[in-house]
Amino acid sequence: MNKKLLCISTNWPEANATAAGVRIHELIAIFISQKFEITFAATSKHLEGLHTLNEKGITTRQILVNDPSFDLLLEEITPDIVLFDRFISEEQFGWRVRDILPNALTILDTEDLHCLRALREEQTTSYIKQHKETPYSLFNNATDLDELNSRGLTKRELASIFRCDLNLVVSSFEMTVLVDHFKVPSHLCLLLPITYPKQHLQAHRASADYHKRSGYFFIGNGLHKPNIDAIKCLYFSIWPLIKKQHKLADIYIYGAYLPQQIHELHKPTIGFHILGEVKDVKTPFTRHRINLVPLRFGAGIKGKILEGLIYGCPHITTSIGKEGMDYTVNWPGKVANKSAEFAQMSVALYQDKTQWEKLNNEGYKLIDQSFERSIYKIKFLEYLTQISNSLEDHRGKNFMGSLLQEQQFQASKYMSLWITEKNKNT
Repeated sequence: MNKKLLCISTNWPEANATAAGVRIHELIAIFISQKFEITFAATSKHLEGLHTLNEKGITTRQILVNDPSFDLLLEEITPDIVLFDRFISEEQFGWRVRDILPNALTILDTEDLHCLRALREEQTTSYIKQHKETPYSLFNNATDLDELNSRGLTKRELASIFRCDLNLVVSSFEMTVLVDHFKVPSHLCLLLPITYPKQHLQAHRASADYHKRSGYFFIGNGLHKPNIDAIKCLYFSIWPLIKKQHKLADIYIYGAYLPQQIHELHKPTIGFHILGEVKDVKTPFTRHRINLVPLRFGAGIKGKILEGLIYGCPHITTSIGKEGMDYTVNWPGKVANKSAEFAQMSVALYQDKTQWEKLNNEGYKLIDQSFERSIYKIKFLEYLTQISNSLEDHRGKNFMGSLLQEQQFQASKYMSLWITEKNKNT
């Protein structure tokens, strides 16, 4: 009999819209390769992405928070493994899974550390308030990890991490944060970055013809705050500096769900073009010459940079953009944390065919050596088997996790039960 997987999320994953969508489809592909029967359950009423799951033969179910109907779903499916997409899903539904199916193996896909991203967003907001004349200049957003310690969001996220049998971490930096700074037992964490099958990398190896590409570009989902901030950085701070040095330059902004405030930045007269959603994600990476990624805050690893490596499009980014992916001394891009330096590097790389081709080739090497799926897939499946075969011993080594499942530490559970009872009487 095939094993069963239940994925629980707040969203229906869109592989062409977000890196998170790429990520969850990657994990699903691994389980499909092992003949799992998969059910994907989400609380979102925004149904984009649901049909793609159905086309892959995955059963989809809409679920409600604070509703006992989810218990019936668990009893109906009886999954062997439950995968939570982000800690919020674990917080909302994890206690129900443990009550109904105590022997189900639980996995949390962290996506990125939300507490880290939130701290950096606050730092950026503070910078904007302090620099009213130049609010969208780049700055070196270095993180003092001790600032995370007292935050409520940090504690909630870590509680979810400790409660799960396995946590998938996309960034090498965030693995260090969890294991070295927060002392999460290493046996609860597995580094599994966004990866791509070898045949995909080979099939999409684009022509690296420097002369056939033109223009700069940025791509990013408008529902993701770091992307909106990056577009504003480009428009208000970086693009004017690029135009001074490269008068005929054009930049093209792609992304689903871009808000009106971004569409209002569409100014073809200055070479700034807001194009919105693109159906084929490879289009900007193969059409344009330079991938500009001026991220001032965020966490995890950046799908837009990895896609650029796949399609042979060099980038300029920040320390935040590069974070967690630096597996080689020959980084296939340029890094700048000041607007003037970012602009200068952008123009210089755009006009330097030799350097462009060198970074292009280094990008191919990095993506092949560090983000090809088969290496991580084998490690992931082997570790899943190991945990499944000794689940009781595995959990016995996680005292903090068992502690957090005690009644006095389950505020989310009892709040949910209170809301459920309240809803019955309304």
